[in-house]
Amino acid sequence: MMQMRVSTERLDLAPLTLEEVDALLAGAGGRLRELTGALFPRPAAPPPYMADPLPEVRERLRARPEEAPWWNWLMVERETERAVGSVAFGGPPDGDGAVLIGYAMYPQFEGHGYATEAVRAMIEWAFHQAGVRLVRALAPVWNTPALRVAENVGMRPVATGEDDDVGEVLVYALSAPASVESA
Repeated sequence: MMQMRVSTERLDLAPLTLEEVDALLAGAGGRLRELTGALFPRPAAPPPYMADPLPEVRERLRARPEEAPWWNWLMVERETERAVGSVAFGGPPDGDGAVLIGYAMYPQFEGHGYATEAVRAMIEWAFHQAGVRLVRALAPVWNTPALRVAENVGMRPVATGEDDDVGEVLVYALSAPASVESA
């Protein structure tokens, strides 16, 4: 059975449902609080870099709500119940057992190690899901914090690429540990 909550030392993470994505896109802070239990920055809006793909995620969740764990997970600071950002997968594992992971932080929570903490936990979660053998991340070469997070969680650059929106990116990857892969 797929675990739908992940906790770290400071964070609680849960996948956003279709209803929560709708509320986030609508900027409905009160509704978000009701649905998620989290306090969102005002005005309520997705974290930077999450806003553009979220409408597509909403459409995918309309078609396949059971895939919610393979899209956006809300990061909530347990002590304060504040939404600090999101960790997202790029969908279910592909035919090779690979998933793409990324994150987006609300600016006031950058630089506190939340992204590293959440990404590390979600990579571990992914490796405990059936068929996941590889986690990849794309980081723009100019985005030092994103590069640092990838390296801090044990990922290593394996290729370079080009993204229409951000330019040159490094492709990072981490393989499932043998103990998990054989389980």
